[in-house]
Amino acid sequence: MASHKEKNQSIGNITKSIDPSLSLTLRLAMPVILLNLTFAAMQATDAWIVGKLGSRSLAAITLPSMGIFVIVSFAYSFLGIVTALVGQSYGAGEKNNCGHFAWIGIFSALAIGIVSILLWPLGSVFEIFAGSQYGSLGNLESRYFKISLLALPGVLVTNAIANFYIGTKRPGPVLICSLIGLILNFTITYGLVLGIGPFPHYGFDGAAWGTVFATILECSILFIHFVTAKSNQSLNTRKAPKSLRGIRRLWSSGLPAGIQGAVDILSWGVLVGALISYYGEEALAAGTILMRCMQLTFMPAEGVATVVLTLVANSVGKDSHQKAHAHVKTCFRINSLFMVSSGLILYIFRHQIVSIFTDQPEVISIACGGMLFVSLSQWFDSMNITYLHALQGTGDTKWTSIANVLLSILILGVGGTIAVNYFRDQGSLVIWALALLYITCQGILFWMRWRSEAWFKIRLRKPTPSKPL
Repeated sequence: MASHKEKNQSIGNITKSIDPSLSLTLRLAMPVILLNLTFAAMQATDAWIVGKLGSRSLAAITLPSMGIFVIVSFAYSFLGIVTALVGQSYGAGEKNNCGHFAWIGIFSALAIGIVSILLWPLGSVFEIFAGSQYGSLGNLESRYFKISLLALPGVLVTNAIANFYIGTKRPGPVLICSLIGLILNFTITYGLVLGIGPFPHYGFDGAAWGTVFATILECSILFIHFVTAKSNQSLNTRKAPKSLRGIRRLWSSGLPAGIQGAVDILSWGVLVGALISYYGEEALAAGTILMRCMQLTFMPAEGVATVVLTLVANSVGKDSHQKAHAHVKTCFRINSLFMVSSGLILYIFRHQIVSIFTDQPEVISIACGGMLFVSLSQWFDSMNITYLHALQGTGDTKWTSIANVLLSILILGVGGTIAVNYFRDQGSLVIWALALLYITCQGILFWMRWRSEAWFKIRLRKPTPSKPL
């Protein structure tokens, strides 16, 4: 029989083997953090460049950007299940299945991207509400939305391939391609908007066309690496699979996750569009600035959360639920520290940060006021992001989708309607207060769902020990 001292040593060794180090997690997460920062940087530089054309142009990219982001968020959340499937297969030693799941993710991404382009006629809706005369707010919004749709197939296929690399713990190629894409986006957009150098002068439309060209080039580079790299030979990526077995599992878990992601961003679309637009173009322009600032905080946190999704999926693939808990705990420490620190910086230097995007006093005043609510939301947003991705790594997507829909209806739908009808004189800051409440409830609910351990019963992957799907 083991002594009390031996038991304590044994427990200590188990704890040490399960509790992942912060430095190791950060080394794995850093390429993904930088990857997500490139996306946020693209959005911020677009706003900075378009802001040079005036507050109307800056306001005009807000609603169509949110419309595009609803589609992208649906697809990104949907394709996040590719990371879970690849990660669980990789953790279970079934490496042949990693490439198979990547390919069905690519096919699904391409299908979603092509269907999205068919939404082209919806761009005219902006002209109905905000004017159809050339150069009016509605006309600018319509043009930006329609052109931006053309970038979606490339954006989504790139994400599907990126999830394969992240699921196999090799985000390096994705990071390199993303940096190339960021440089291309800035160069092409700056040139097309302002007509500098060899680029034709596209003006406002150049912001959307720059993204289209940059994403096509980025996708092409990453796809070539995916198919031809020697490091992928053992992972079955060279040829498209003859069978689509497993696609039902992707869609059954991915669809609720996609709906959750779309509803989340759609809620923000309602927030920024249908609610803040009641307060005028200046409030809408301020909303653009605040959303870009929020992206600079939550996109790096999304990078860490993507890693926790992979680590949880790997742990579940090995039937190590205790290790999954340890990974989530470590990643939450990283995200909460980063986001709370970022929130403090945003608030302390709010005037200097907002002034980068615009020099108009009224827009600066509104944006600086809203920055208080953005800063206060950071702790709860770190909970939201971390625990949502942890649940997705286990395949627990339906509960979070339903919870998010209910929160959107009650807080942003009902609450927003009450605000614009009865508290309109208080200005658009009332809407940002509702946003704070929405994020707070999300974070608490997703944390409680993870702690309940209901995900123990979910079986996302069916083991195939002898041969690939």
